[in-house]
Amino acid sequence: MNIDLEYSFKNINLNDITDFENKYGISFAKDYKNFLLMNNGGKTSKRRRFKTNDENRDGIITSSILLFFPLSNEINENLENKYKLFNINKIIPSNFLPIGEDPRKNLVCISLYGDDEGSVYHCEMDYNDYLKEQIQLEENHIRLIAKSFTEFIDRLFIPEV
Repeated sequence: MNIDLEYSFKNINLNDITDFENKYGISFAKDYKNFLLMNNGGKTSKRRRFKTNDENRDGIITSSILLFFPLSNEINENLENKYKLFNINKIIPSNFLPIGEDPRKNLVCISLYGDDEGSVYHCEMDYNDYLKEQIQLEENHIRLIAKSFTEFIDRLFIPEV
């Protein structure tokens, strides 16, 4: 699992992750924890694209990861604020954690528990103003990208010009 980032955020340690997990009663997948310890989120150096890989949904969505949210609070677009915004308001499934976003502000989420623990999903947020309307994201706007965070990173690609 290797990705070049244009910039990342201040280093964090395992205690920072454990504090966040304990505060919200959640656990991060090991490969995602390692990513946070190495990078703590950030912006990719070149646009890294991904395709959804969901056998339960028709069609493939191609998008790109614009930003991985940091655990630290240097910016408003961080893991804690996104968790509060989308999980506590019950906009996305309770087992999802928003870990990044694409250029259209759609979420990239990782599943924290269940049969799909560690899987990464694309959540299309541009169909409704879910926060304003206080409605849950429809299931047909959620698509599997990869079955693990490592697979997600490994499958990112730079588009040919």
